[in-house]
Amino acid sequence: MQGPFRQRGIGITGWIFIIAVALFFALLGMKMVPKYLQYYSIVEVMESMAQDPSLREASARDLKKAFFRRIDINGVYDFPKKGFTIDRSRGEGTVMRLDYEIREPMVGNVDVVMHFHKDVKIPRGRGI
Repeated sequence: MQGPFRQRGIGITGWIFIIAVALFFALLGMKMVPKYLQYYSIVEVMESMAQDPSLREASARDLKKAFFRRIDINGVYDFPKKGFTIDRSRGEGTVMRLDYEIREPMVGNVDVVMHFHKDVKIPRGRGI
């Protein structure tokens, strides 16, 4: 005779724990992935502006107008406008700086905080 039967596999408590962890990561992904896609779209706009020869001698105001027009075209509507700055203090070119933070509520008083930063340099030179 063998002793008492042993449990084989995962019990209901184990399954509940595994499902809870999977749901947490799914919720985390649903909150974070759209913000990262938005960030990469903004970076793509900045890098395309750096390659555009017509913007090399543009004023800071014109660069900002071109930037916000391009991100509107790409469907980025909830971008914090204060997160984009133009720095012309360096002698070799213009630096477009993206630096902002997003807080996404998760559950109750728990938030996900994402900080994004990117510098793109527009070289000086003659535009076409």
